[in-house]
Amino acid sequence: MRIERRRWFLALALLAALAAAPAASAWSVSPSASRADFEAFHIRFASSVYAYPRHGAAPLGLIGFDVWAELAADEGFADEPFFDGAIDGDLTGDLLLFGRVGARKGLPGGIDVGLSYGQALEGDLELATAEIGWAIVDGGLISPTLGLRLTGTRTIESGAYELDQYGAELILSKGFAILTPYVGGGVVYSEGRLDRGAAGVAEEAGAFETDDTRFVAYAGLTLNLVLPKITVEVEHGEAVTGAVRVAFGF
Repeated sequence: MRIERRRWFLALALLAALAAAPAASAWSVSPSASRADFEAFHIRFASSVYAYPRHGAAPLGLIGFDVWAELAADEGFADEPFFDGAIDGDLTGDLLLFGRVGARKGLPGGIDVGLSYGQALEGDLELATAEIGWAIVDGGLISPTLGLRLTGTRTIESGAYELDQYGAELILSKGFAILTPYVGGGVVYSEGRLDRGAAGVAEEAGAFETDDTRFVAYAGLTLNLVLPKITVEVEHGEAVTGAVRVAFGF
């Protein structure tokens, strides 16, 4: 048992390092992108890096908490028509990979709050997210839990591109022994801004600004081991993405 726990701790440490360690920037959003390429990039990127829950609707409880690391992937990002015009550099394996580390804490009344830090791997974009969840209907032995979740995200370090994003979702989940399947969906509003000053654009021309409102849906499954909890999730926004989270807590 001790050996297995050590392995899981090592796995979490490696995933956290992958998500949080500053890597050399291999790609960045181009300040000279055309408006069409920038708007198409914004829609796809904002959807792919949205802070999906990657957990069920059941509240953590007053003494409950989670610390976690996760990795999400958008396989077709580099194949999009906007890529060459909106991105300077290349993505390893043509994948958009986005890592996050964070924590959630249970509060009274079926409320959970959380904070996280995320980074586009090999890119120059870093995001901070705050979330709050509320178990509208707390499930029982045979009934599911229905939860409301609100999120807010913004860039904290970036090059030419800035993102502000807000989401509201409903999550339905039901625990079965060590497995918790869940489904959810909601609406996400994303504002993007491209500073074109680095491309030598005259100040009076201003920056490109755009916004997008999109419905999202997702389904996931959490394996609740003593240590850790492992979640896999499939998500659909502008594109289909996938993610895995490793969490410790109770």
